[in-house]
Amino acid sequence: MENNHIELEAGIERKIKISFAVFFAVIISFIAIYEYFYGEKDTKRQILYWENHVKVIDIYNNKEQHNFPYVKYSNGKREPLEFSYKIGDSISKNKDDSIEYIFRNGEIIENNLFERYRKRFDP
Repeated sequence: MENNHIELEAGIERKIKISFAVFFAVIISFIAIYEYFYGEKDTKRQILYWENHVKVIDIYNNKEQHNFPYVKYSNGKREPLEFSYKIGDSISKNKDDSIEYIFRNGEIIENNLFERYRKRFDP
């Protein structure tokens, strides 16, 4: 060992690179397989677990997120705009329900989150 340089056996460096590549390929494959079999179930569980009773107070382009449209709720939460909300909309979604109710100008709009999720990923 000279000048803080470690000398390895001939061919060992190639084996190390191959080992790292195989290790990362196994991890990525595991994640892909898990997502394929359990991803939809996990997403539906998250949709059902979520509860939200807020009012839309602002819709704006977030400069930090490449001017992607964001919505600001009355509880202070900010998130990407995924539905055509309008300022003043009252949003109500109960836990264990997949329907989000939007109250706008005296009418009720039903937003089925399961349907929106399914349409997003079906060709």
